[in-house]
Amino acid sequence: MSQSAIIAKNASYLVIATTLNKVLAFISFTLVARWSGPQVTGVYFFGVSVTSIFVTLADLGMTPVVIRAIAGQREQAVRYLSAAIRAKCVLVPIAIICALSYGYFKQVDALTLATIGVACLVMTADTFHLVLYGILRGHEKLKPEAIGMLIGQILTTIVAISVAYFDLGPVALVAALLLGSLWNVFWALVQFKKLELAWTSPIKADFMALMHEAVPFAVAGIAVKVYSYVDSLLIQAFYGEQAVGYYSVAYKLTYALQFLPLTFIAALYPALSRAWAKQSHQELRETFVGSLRFMAAVSFPLAAGLSGLAGFLIKILYGNTYLATIPVLEILPWVLIPIFLDFPIGSLLNASHRARLKTTAMVATMFINVLLNAVLVPSMGPIGAAWAAIFSFWSLYLIGAVLTARDAGGWKIHTSILTRTTFASVASWIAWHEVGEYMPIIPTVLFGAAVAVCAAFLFRLITVADIRRILSFRRASIPEKIHAS
Repeated sequence: MSQSAIIAKNASYLVIATTLNKVLAFISFTLVARWSGPQVTGVYFFGVSVTSIFVTLADLGMTPVVIRAIAGQREQAVRYLSAAIRAKCVLVPIAIICALSYGYFKQVDALTLATIGVACLVMTADTFHLVLYGILRGHEKLKPEAIGMLIGQILTTIVAISVAYFDLGPVALVAALLLGSLWNVFWALVQFKKLELAWTSPIKADFMALMHEAVPFAVAGIAVKVYSYVDSLLIQAFYGEQAVGYYSVAYKLTYALQFLPLTFIAALYPALSRAWAKQSHQELRETFVGSLRFMAAVSFPLAAGLSGLAGFLIKILYGNTYLATIPVLEILPWVLIPIFLDFPIGSLLNASHRARLKTTAMVATMFINVLLNAVLVPSMGPIGAAWAAIFSFWSLYLIGAVLTARDAGGWKIHTSILTRTTFASVASWIAWHEVGEYMPIIPTVLFGAAVAVCAAFLFRLITVADIRRILSFRRASIPEKIHAS
């Protein structure tokens, strides 16, 4: 089997597992939120959000460096692994102390603090199984990771749904996550032992080199986590856990859809890398611009559909107890357009050895997001957080557009795509929201979808040539996520 076929096969395992995981996670969260109510859901989501921010302290970007070293068959790769595990043994307790200290100084109640405490155990298990899975990735063994992730998600889903059904509370809900994480630690250890690596102790230089290489990954990871979860922390601080529960539903419905473009972007990255390596500027431009149009074609119906059908979706999926979520869901899905458009931009910057520029853009977005949340959340609550996300991710895209304007052939390309996307979005939103008021849900969904498909082709956001180009991609690589979910 050729190397490209091996890469494509390995990627397919992880893409399939990721897709199934997202589906199961969505079903699980939907039932948990519906049966547990906004208060319990808010405590659960807040506890996970706290540890999701501080988990970056437990890794500091070391896992990607270890993967890269092992994949590159570097001499010090095993010592890097040993150094990373030893460093984590020091960093994990620091992360736990920070997470619990945040809860303590915020004077949360005992139940919320206990939820954060169990979430810290989840964080600990995750940081170790991820580095072990990273070793498997470095050896191009993605199938065991895909199997382990899927089984872990199945276990978590079954337990979480049971906990919600019997109303056992937020601590038990986080314990369901812990079960899945512990399974992944066990499974990763079993698979890791099969590699029979010759274990060697690291030297001081290994620790220094590892941390030096990890800095860009650490900075990017911190930026993503902060702008992914700072909104929930501020909502809890000003409005309490119930408001977090309302916001979490809109958050999950919106950001769960990020996995949809992963298969396409997985093929895009190596295609851009080949074009850059050949210095084929025409091929690079055509591939990049085509991918922008395709991402716009995928994202605008999702954004318009979620926003236009917000009332239907909330009532059907979560019930009348979450009616306060509807105004948030009418706003938040519009982040999907800039997020999806940023996927090709990130791929291009990474493929053309400009990853530092991408990291800089993410850090800038983090500061914008924190500032906007600090200004808008105290007065507007979850709706303010939604608007902060809108402005932040559009800022991320615009920064990326500036960095890649020359690659795209000038600003006219970006402007043209955005203009066409706007018209297509408005037409689709009207079909779902305005016309949909006079029809039942199923005809409304079908009518809006038909309008969106027609708009995509009418405004030339997608063409037959684009589809053929996508199908021609043979190599694959899993990209970095823009937003944590």
